[in-house]
Amino acid sequence: MALIELTGIRKVYRTKEIETTALENVNLSVEKGEFISIMGPSGCGKSTLLNIIGLLDKPTEGQVSLLGENCSAMDDARLSHFRNANLGFVFQSFHLIPSLNVAANVELPLAYRSGLSGHDRKERVEQVLKRLEMLHRIHHMPSQLSGGQCQRVAIARAIVGKPEILLADEPTGNLDSKMGSEVMEMLHRLNREDGMTIVMVTHNEAQARETDRIVRFFDGRIIS
Repeated sequence: MALIELTGIRKVYRTKEIETTALENVNLSVEKGEFISIMGPSGCGKSTLLNIIGLLDKPTEGQVSLLGENCSAMDDARLSHFRNANLGFVFQSFHLIPSLNVAANVELPLAYRSGLSGHDRKERVEQVLKRLEMLHRIHHMPSQLSGGQCQRVAIARAIVGKPEILLADEPTGNLDSKMGSEVMEMLHRLNREDGMTIVMVTHNEAQARETDRIVRFFDGRIIS
């Protein structure tokens, strides 16, 4: 069974004056442990697709199944719980909260987990920061970090809950080539060592070729 299964996905955005089709008849299967790249020109629907896989947006038509469950049938409360338990997100702009230090940013997803004590959360945060070589920055604020360090913290936050699926939207887009290579190596390690399934949107052809499969988009459709 595929870990991610999209069937007949269509997404339409409507205003009073205009209707825009972002995705049209998208069918996609991703197996457990795959690392795939999604490529295509700006505005072709890549980020919309990632948001639908990540249960941050709902399709106008079609079905989204993750981990064998039909997420299209879930109510908002169930979607929120499922997303927190099974999905991690990494964004181009990091989305760290500037008023929180590194430890507090990484701990955020765990705040919504029942059954984890404060000691358990602290231990989990320290473990993941050590793994990403950021433990020495645990009390720093985001403004005191470089772009590469911010992305390491963002990845730590994404994986601290041990998700089955990691979704990355242009994770190296704001980084220089050296930092970008380091971030890609971290993602590959998570895929190899943890068996984490990763779906990455990227414009970087060289980085995409390092993944298991490239899914190419154009005008809201998969073309190859």
